[in-house]
Amino acid sequence: MGANKMRKLLQILPFWHHQPPMNLPMRRLVIMAMNRPVSIPEMEARILSHLKSRGNEIIPELESAIIYLRNRRFHRRDAANLFIASIRATCNFNPNKGIDFGLKFIKEMPDNRAIRSLVTYLNRLERPDESLELLDLCSSNDWEKEMRGILNLKVHGPPPDDDGSSSKYSIPWLFQQEEEISLSNNLLFLQHPFSEHQIRTKSGFNSRFELIGTLNINENELSTAALVNFLFFDKNGDEVRGVEPGGLIRSRTVGWYSYLNHDSTTGEFCVEFEPPNGTARVMVGFRLWKSEGEISINPGIEIRTSSLDEFYRDLDRFQSDVIRSNAEQVVFMFSGTTFVQELRANRPIRLTRELLSRNIPVLFNYHRWKRTDEWPPYQGDLLLQIPIDVTKTILGEIAEMDFGNIEKTFIISYPHPSISKILNRFRLLGWKTIYDARDEWEEFEKVGQAKWYRTYNEKYIVHNSDHVTAVSKPLADKLDDFSPREPVEVVPNALSPHFLSSGYKWKGDSKVIAGYFGHLTASWFDWDSLIEIALLRPKYHFEIIGHSAPEDLDLPDNIDLMGPRNHAEINEIASRWSVAIIPFIIGPLADGVDPIKIYEYMALDLPTVSFRMPQIDSYPYTITVENITDFCSALDEFSRFRPRKDKLKNWLKTNTWGDRVDRFLYLSQSTPEDGIYNLGVMK
Repeated sequence: MGANKMRKLLQILPFWHHQPPMNLPMRRLVIMAMNRPVSIPEMEARILSHLKSRGNEIIPELESAIIYLRNRRFHRRDAANLFIASIRATCNFNPNKGIDFGLKFIKEMPDNRAIRSLVTYLNRLERPDESLELLDLCSSNDWEKEMRGILNLKVHGPPPDDDGSSSKYSIPWLFQQEEEISLSNNLLFLQHPFSEHQIRTKSGFNSRFELIGTLNINENELSTAALVNFLFFDKNGDEVRGVEPGGLIRSRTVGWYSYLNHDSTTGEFCVEFEPPNGTARVMVGFRLWKSEGEISINPGIEIRTSSLDEFYRDLDRFQSDVIRSNAEQVVFMFSGTTFVQELRANRPIRLTRELLSRNIPVLFNYHRWKRTDEWPPYQGDLLLQIPIDVTKTILGEIAEMDFGNIEKTFIISYPHPSISKILNRFRLLGWKTIYDARDEWEEFEKVGQAKWYRTYNEKYIVHNSDHVTAVSKPLADKLDDFSPREPVEVVPNALSPHFLSSGYKWKGDSKVIAGYFGHLTASWFDWDSLIEIALLRPKYHFEIIGHSAPEDLDLPDNIDLMGPRNHAEINEIASRWSVAIIPFIIGPLADGVDPIKIYEYMALDLPTVSFRMPQIDSYPYTITVENITDFCSALDEFSRFRPRKDKLKNWLKTNTWGDRVDRFLYLSQSTPEDGIYNLGVMK
């Protein structure tokens, strides 16, 4: 076989871009862990074969192989895959040795699959206390909830009476509640046991817990419509007195309590509390308070470790992983968007993906609508995602994180009120700060989309950040009036390299189709104008893709509202379009925009017609207009010819997210002139 053929063969192998050293222990297993699709049963069988021939002497070699993958294969689950196969094989060969092996790594690699395997073998060895402790490392899921109930019952036995004894009249354990509970003006009690490891003081703080459930309640009821009372008992059954539990209110008539403060839409509630030292059991009593109608609680009430404690644990893991990865820089992306996902990939998400592709660790703040929403678990891949309700309580801890002697960059993607309170603390602790204005937040607030916004907060952030960037020239001009340290730089949006489907080709259609994809809220999407345009051009067809459209739309027959679609679906649908459109409401909000969709329209070989949007005036094959008449005329013109692909391709080559990240990294390398870093950080 010739050298060229051999090279091509090697390039299709999964380990082509990373070949483990020839002398690495368990090298073949390392390669199998990197293979895609991975086969854990095959790895497990190979490890078991080694164990049968060489015994426990291979365990240190397995540890070395796992450590190698953790150090060299960040952003992948290779180490976790080998870890799981090793646990299963070693537990199969020698359960006690296998459990010891698993427990050595599990806190640093709390993969749900590994936890489940260890719990299975611990249960077989009748070690339920250890199984229960492991579940605290597991992300919440149906298996975890069911197993926690089984183990709690095995560890703590049937629920005791107030005197500590057990009887059929005992108040039931909370995890055993399988029926809907109707509330009244009398307290209805359930109880929950704590294991010693759960209430152990950690780093000088008591453990925090969350009481979580869902009410059946009228949406007009106040947040004070129902409350929960707390009674804490020690292991002898005596009530814990004289010590104040955290997070609760004291009343002479009710005792320690909290309103349920339910979500008016879903009925979900989440009450955070800190049991006092010495607590072994808590009784929670539910009752009506300022209610107007009937209220009940659905089955599935639970008390679990506070998500804040879990995030602290993940924060420690992230810090250790960053240090071990030998990264030269870490980025804190303070985004107000959703967590990193495919369907809604906006500016902060796309910048983050580009950073990760360069092996730059990212701590990503995102918005969640309810505290009970699940969060993306940390996978040891140098992307730690934290929701804003948690982030704003631990900003101080994030600022003080010690990653060693590497560059730390804080990119503020929206002017949340919590930032102005701590921005200069980040700067004192050596973070380079960049305020990246991706939207006209003041105008968003005026249309009810950013109720948290205050102009004075944004002014403070602009004035105190090391650098300020904006997606458009009008937005940069506005922020220049907020006294930045240097002129605001325009850093537009860009094209994702993953947007186009492989082999995409524009096909066209026998009829004229104008298309749009993106956000459809009436706050900025001009539905009235689009409907009028469609009526003026009845032979044109309009295909509208996206989410958050008003529910009361009365659309003409030639407007097709298609709902959200992924990139592959958009590629297929848009290949038939004649022209793309951006019918945003004309005004200051649209003036500040540089829509990501226009880069994607160009990648799809489409010309664009838009209402006024100054940033895109000079973009290739783009017409911006001031009124409906001109919009229709522009549609007529652009629907009759095709753009030159080479012109679009050349323009897009210099407008990638890689180009934008290059600019942000360049800015992060420059040193401010005010000397504030010298006050807080010794080099």
